[in-house]
Amino acid sequence: MDPSLPRTHDLRGIAGVGPPSACPGGSREWTVLRSGRIKRSWDVGSVVLVATAVAAVAGVAGTSGAPALAASNGSGRSANRAASPLARPALASTRPRGRPAHPPTPTTTTPPATPSPVSLAGCPVPPQPPLPASPPPWHPAVLVTSLPPVTAPAPWTSHVATLTGKGMWIWEWASTDGGDAGAIVQQAVSEGLHQLWVRVGDSMNGFYGAEELDALVPVAHAHGIDVIAWGFPYLWDPVGDAAWTAQILHWRAPDHQQVDGYSADIEEATEGVMLSAQRAAVYLELVRHVAGSRLVVATVYPPTDANWDGGYPYQAMAPYVDAFAPMVYWECTDPGTDAAQDVARLSTLRPVHLIGQAFNLASVGGRTDSPSGAEIAEFLSAGRRAGALGASFWVWQEATPEEWAALGGFRWGSPGFRPRDPRSTPTASRH
Repeated sequence: MDPSLPRTHDLRGIAGVGPPSACPGGSREWTVLRSGRIKRSWDVGSVVLVATAVAAVAGVAGTSGAPALAASNGSGRSANRAASPLARPALASTRPRGRPAHPPTPTTTTPPATPSPVSLAGCPVPPQPPLPASPPPWHPAVLVTSLPPVTAPAPWTSHVATLTGKGMWIWEWASTDGGDAGAIVQQAVSEGLHQLWVRVGDSMNGFYGAEELDALVPVAHAHGIDVIAWGFPYLWDPVGDAAWTAQILHWRAPDHQQVDGYSADIEEATEGVMLSAQRAAVYLELVRHVAGSRLVVATVYPPTDANWDGGYPYQAMAPYVDAFAPMVYWECTDPGTDAAQDVARLSTLRPVHLIGQAFNLASVGGRTDSPSGAEIAEFLSAGRRAGALGASFWVWQEATPEEWAALGGFRWGSPGFRPRDPRSTPTASRH
């Protein structure tokens, strides 16, 4: 082992003492790069070699210490079951129904019936010329191989009300209504959104979104909209990633308000991430320690057969999170079918909040048409019927007027939701 590899970290933030200073045919997977754009997995296959050796060292966390789900807000789910903007993976062009391999016996894993599929303009995608080779994705320079042991989390009470109803993802702040927090909130209110997901940190830059949160959170809260901060951990140093995540959770606005939850975007080797069950569990265990009973969400790849049957560490992450948010980017598959299957599978582990597609694949030789309003409506309808807590869309800056209209026209109630009095004094913690 290289003696230069760091073995210790400043754990002040972790310990809670305070924040530290369709070409048709064949199987086709899509991955959106850190730029937010998608490319075919076979175009970046060589990058997988970056993580192959270490990714095999995968320890699976135990399932004890899982939370009890608060009965508020009519979720009706037990979070005590045993146990993919952000780089965006999408579903394959075919979705074979393999038998789930790992979850405990559920009440049902059969997706509810959906109406006839909607028309998908621009599908199937005609053959495209090969894309130019892409450079390898960024990743940290040092791989930390000495990791703390994974232990079960202390019991906590899970609160998932923030995940109910509709939301939208914010990737590049300046490209989202010009970074005008008032305009963002005004549009969110007009479209009936309940939460905004805002990128504020990653392994390259640490926690960098304090100014955005200072501007957005008080205004959003004053209008009854929750804010979920999200970050992109590369997991080359899970303890270091947990340290900047702790800064996000310790952040307070000038009037002492805080974010309503945190979501970790858990990517794979094609995005430069050193993903393994052990590394994901180490990171999320430390995040849960800092979060206490605050909302922690894992943004994950969709549970396709290959992912669900051991290719992606849902089981290792489940003991530490309140919910899964699968990235369901359907391109040329039926959005309702995909949404229903993903909820059916993942809800055997944790409650589910869906992430849908509000962008097109033209820049990578895929479907040039953005999803229609009918596709957005079918995705929302199927997700609600299947039992999802809510649904949000990637990404604000690329959503079309038709997509916004469909999102705004769909009524997905948020049980127990009440706007805040903008003149009230915020409490130290909002769950």
